[in-house]
Amino acid sequence: MANGVFDILHYGHVLYLEQAALLGRLVVTVTRDKFVNKGPGRPTNQEDHRLAVVKALRCVSAAILVDGATDGFNRVAPDIFIKGQDYIGKIQQEHWEECLKRGIEIRYTDTPIFSATKIINDRLRTG
Repeated sequence: MANGVFDILHYGHVLYLEQAALLGRLVVTVTRDKFVNKGPGRPTNQEDHRLAVVKALRCVSAAILVDGATDGFNRVAPDIFIKGQDYIGKIQQEHWEECLKRGIEIRYTDTPIFSATKIINDRLRTG
């Protein structure tokens, strides 16, 4: 299982999801709008649009809307929770504990780090 906002789908997301899919059937949980905490005006795209874009990727076996990663663990019951390398040492304590409790292995991709927030903020600064 991979979880995220996937607000502005970019090259980094594609690399991350393609690598995650190499581990087996990839279910992506997309965080609902009301649970996104990325700053004012975010998410930029509404949840049903973000979900449709993720579902359209051929490396994604299934995608569902969730309240957050813990809701995803409850609904998907994954064997592996995969995040990008930018989350090494930064997974929320609640998610870490849920994985330990449920026997979910945490893995990280080694794909390059990209950030939709940085892309958006850089565009706002430069106009």
